[in-house]
Amino acid sequence: MRLRLLAFVLLAACADRQPPAELDDAGPVSDGQSAPPTTPIVTVERITGEHRAIPGVMFGGWGPHLGHLLRVGDATYWVDDLCAPATGGDCDVNVNRRVGVFRRDTTGWTRLGVMALPGVQQNTASLAVGAHLYSYGIASGAQRIVECDFSLASSSGACSTIPIPIGAFANYVGAAVVPGGGRLVWWTNVVDGGGGSFSYLVNYGGGWNGPRTGPIGGYNDCGYAHVAFRGASAELFCQVVSGLAPNWSFATLVGSTSTTLASPVAWTNGLAPPAGDSVMSTNDLYVDPAGAAHLLARTSKGAAVYYHAPSGSAAYGPPALVLPATFRARWVAADTTLALARDVNRKRLVISTAARADLAAGAFAPSTWSETEVPLPTGFGDIVAIYPVSPAYQDGPIRDVELAVVGTGDEHVALYVRWSLPAPQPQ
Repeated sequence: MRLRLLAFVLLAACADRQPPAELDDAGPVSDGQSAPPTTPIVTVERITGEHRAIPGVMFGGWGPHLGHLLRVGDATYWVDDLCAPATGGDCDVNVNRRVGVFRRDTTGWTRLGVMALPGVQQNTASLAVGAHLYSYGIASGAQRIVECDFSLASSSGACSTIPIPIGAFANYVGAAVVPGGGRLVWWTNVVDGGGGSFSYLVNYGGGWNGPRTGPIGGYNDCGYAHVAFRGASAELFCQVVSGLAPNWSFATLVGSTSTTLASPVAWTNGLAPPAGDSVMSTNDLYVDPAGAAHLLARTSKGAAVYYHAPSGSAAYGPPALVLPATFRARWVAADTTLALARDVNRKRLVISTAARADLAAGAFAPSTWSETEVPLPTGFGDIVAIYPVSPAYQDGPIRDVELAVVGTGDEHVALYVRWSLPAPQPQ
């Protein structure tokens, strides 16, 4: 990989709204500063210090498959499950109390509003459709999905329960935008020892339909699922568990169903593991404009593995790339740039980028892309989650390479990262 120098890095040390401050000592600069067109600009800002976590009890990186960072028009939003660590008892592993909405402004990140969650325990999945931000959580006691709708026009929102039973022991909620602006929400019903299921609801715009429920090959559950749409099919990727607690073992399944979303998902063991290793969990799934699928898995030995399925083929080939010592790896598919954001040994955040115009047909070759290392604040700790802007979570264009990260130094802190190239300057 070719290492790129940074034009500048910007760190905003804001709690809910504070002006950005420079991370380096290169002198005053701004996003509009002129720079050579091949020199990337990297911005790092603090979004909030209330990301839901309880150190040693509830993982601040839980739900890496969930959409939190969303782009609507020219604005970027962060939709997060919040708790106040300074308030005793507010951060509770059994109670997810609220969802907060933040917007990135020129002066920092502004909290727009908070929505109270009724009966939700785990973290929520969020989407952007039109001028609305939607969040979905599981109300375990009521055995229902909770939907929160935040209007960007009024900067207000509220949560309600979708009146469709989802069954006992529902877990691992996820959500995606359906082509055309529909909304898809899924979960798995857990059965320890085997016999779990995977279900989803779909709203095409006129109300909720489902659930569409199907088996998962005898496994206990099918969690951390990713969805991407590919012509006439919806492609899925999830982690599956077998055995009895606490002696579980982990693997993955790939699945598909029609884009009409009228049938349960059909699952298969579709990934060949790297030599001497086994695939144990998910990282990401992306379908490019030509219809090829690009899947990122995680292995038992701590590597990220890239698989490619050509357009028109449901089968993934052998590992196209193995990235050792990589816990999290995510695609960021911006309008003119494709990026792979990943950690290295959990300590370093690296963004590999390629201009879309330079990409050849077939499997991507991230090892040949330009590489930028993102300077993280002192004390950030190990990277536990990478949340990118993604076409899975929104119906609008993605103009920039944007993502958020959480580290073990303070798992309540979510940092925003933006990678961009300056606009060409007139000669």
